[in-house]
Amino acid sequence: MTDRTDDVTALVDDIITPSVNEQADQYAVQQVAKMAMRTVALKRDNTFLVADVRGDLLAAQQEMGLYWHDTRYLRTLDLLLEGEPLISLAHSIDDDGDACQIDLCNPFLQFPDGLTLGQGAIHIRRWLELHDQRLVEHLSLTSYHQHDLTVRLGVQANADFRDIFEVRGMHRSQRGKMLPTQMQRDALTLRYRGLDDITRSSHVAFSPPADEVGQAGIYWNVILTPQQATQIRITVDLQETTTDDVTLPPPELHEEPALVVPEITTSNVFFNRLLARSLADLTMMSARTPEGIFPYAGLPWYVCPFGRDALLTSLEFLPWQPQVARGTLLTLAKYQGTKVDEFTEEEPGKILHEFRRGEMAHCREVPFIPYYGTIDATPLFIILLEAYIRWTNDLAFLRELWPHAKAAAEWMLQYGDRDGDGFLEYVRNVDSGLINQGWKDSWDAVSYANGELAEAPIALCEVQGYAYAAYQGMRVLAERLGHKKEAVRWHEHAEELRARFWKAFWWESEQILYLALDGNKRPCQVVSSNAGQCLWTGIVPTEAAGGIVARLMRDDMYSEWGIRTLSSHAARYNPMSYHNGSVWPHDTALIGAGFARYGFHREAGKLLEDLFTLSLHYERARLPELLCGFARRQGYGPTPYPVACSPQAWAAGAPFMLLSALLGLQPHADQGQLTAFHPSLPPFLQEIETMTLMLGDHPIELAAARGKRGNVTLTHQGNADLHVVAGA
Repeated sequence: MTDRTDDVTALVDDIITPSVNEQADQYAVQQVAKMAMRTVALKRDNTFLVADVRGDLLAAQQEMGLYWHDTRYLRTLDLLLEGEPLISLAHSIDDDGDACQIDLCNPFLQFPDGLTLGQGAIHIRRWLELHDQRLVEHLSLTSYHQHDLTVRLGVQANADFRDIFEVRGMHRSQRGKMLPTQMQRDALTLRYRGLDDITRSSHVAFSPPADEVGQAGIYWNVILTPQQATQIRITVDLQETTTDDVTLPPPELHEEPALVVPEITTSNVFFNRLLARSLADLTMMSARTPEGIFPYAGLPWYVCPFGRDALLTSLEFLPWQPQVARGTLLTLAKYQGTKVDEFTEEEPGKILHEFRRGEMAHCREVPFIPYYGTIDATPLFIILLEAYIRWTNDLAFLRELWPHAKAAAEWMLQYGDRDGDGFLEYVRNVDSGLINQGWKDSWDAVSYANGELAEAPIALCEVQGYAYAAYQGMRVLAERLGHKKEAVRWHEHAEELRARFWKAFWWESEQILYLALDGNKRPCQVVSSNAGQCLWTGIVPTEAAGGIVARLMRDDMYSEWGIRTLSSHAARYNPMSYHNGSVWPHDTALIGAGFARYGFHREAGKLLEDLFTLSLHYERARLPELLCGFARRQGYGPTPYPVACSPQAWAAGAPFMLLSALLGLQPHADQGQLTAFHPSLPPFLQEIETMTLMLGDHPIELAAARGKRGNVTLTHQGNADLHVVAGA
């Protein structure tokens, strides 16, 4: 990502104007000092690559490498000409994010025979293409020197087979062993035998055969004729082999059809770019599984199943990509908890948090096998299922998933509520588990007003909102299946929770909700973004919503890039922290959706404008996982968070969630009807020319236009009725 300031900021204004704690945070990214340089990130299914802009994998850079199944299979893959690194001219990543074209040239070179070659005499085009378990590299060398040249081209390929948690900074007291490298003129194989008895190998093949293959690298003596291209092809195949007594995880790859990108065009070409980038990032971050499409969390640190992230990403994109929600629900249902396991925090009915497939997970050095230490994924599972049924009316799917929904809801009552007070609380079972298990899962994310860390079990305010929405969702789903008594039961649970919640969490003097209650029911009197998500789930009484909106839009919470995770007045505020003052696009989107739900469209539109403006300062208009929470200054861009994932799936979905919320879209697929409740658009977005959604089995094309007074007119085409409820 790049931070472009001054001239770009002036352009932005034109566009939007209409006309670590070492012991406690053991799984955090620790080594970050060398991540400032720009990188190229590619991904295909379970394989991903992080390189510099030349396509090299630099050993000095922590995160660079070729990865598969949470293991770094190549540590370096560096291209040298006469022993010198090449000069980057340009690079271009394809829309799917799995291939990249890189243009390079030679530096100044002096040969042993006295010949000197100026910079730019030789052009090298490097094409990198990812497949699952394979990297293909094409090299094309063209000389623009007037005479034939013989140059020495080298590729340095090495592997360390580090687990992703080692790459992120975790120390291991013991590792497996590197096996002897197998070398031939046309291939070499790098191998490692792990403590899990799995042999991991990187087979590097090249054509034509090299003139020299050794520990120092692979070398060709290439004869270059003026303006004639010379081709070299390199393939890297990644493999796992095991003994008979070790069972590998089942293969994840499945021949699912690719996501069909829906058509969305607006009057703002720069906003179109953001939407296109976000849809492309969803495709990039998705994996094909036997259960369907499943969105992974973020690159490079979280290329794996994350329950919470996948559920919220699926909700964000649901009107446009319902098949992602379907695949997510089926995958998470497959791994739903069935037993009590203290190490992994599995419990019957619980939805997983994180699933890893590397050596450290296999050896139980980390609990992610899968790991269930999350308080919110289980209610979010029900929320997504209910929303999916409203958009699709797929009753056969509902019948298939109903036992899983019931198990999830029963988990909330039996295990999620640890002390019987009606609230969902968490406390980790073992020291290897996560201390905090809401979406803000940093070790220091929940504190009292004086900055002291809250004592578990902890009941987060937004999680109670998730529980309320999940119980209401169970009511709706039970009604659809004709289970009237169950519908009444879940409705009663929802209303009881809502009443109890308001008495325990409302902070009258600040006109906001407490961040959390600790194990003694002592409130954490901290102003945070968590309260805003309670608006999204509807647990807040209508008469109190305005106070919460106003409080979140004050300067200590609103940075003008979005809503801060923590007030700048709080004792633990740090705008450069992960969760204590930073701004997360997905969090801002959920809060904005809550604003719109309660009729605060101007504020919700401002948040969409903020995220749009933010995208103009990032390379490829890609929203990052998070950014630092410094206040926006006229003439200057945002301050990036140094190890933010990019792309990040739920950041990509943020503008879609806000757009849907502003239009007030409420589906009734069982009636073939789509309602737009008090639709609105922000001033920078005068018109949605066409937007294709899915309602049931049929596409519906919407168009929207903003009038001079801010009123929005909607039209549609397709096999559905559109009912517009005009704003007040």
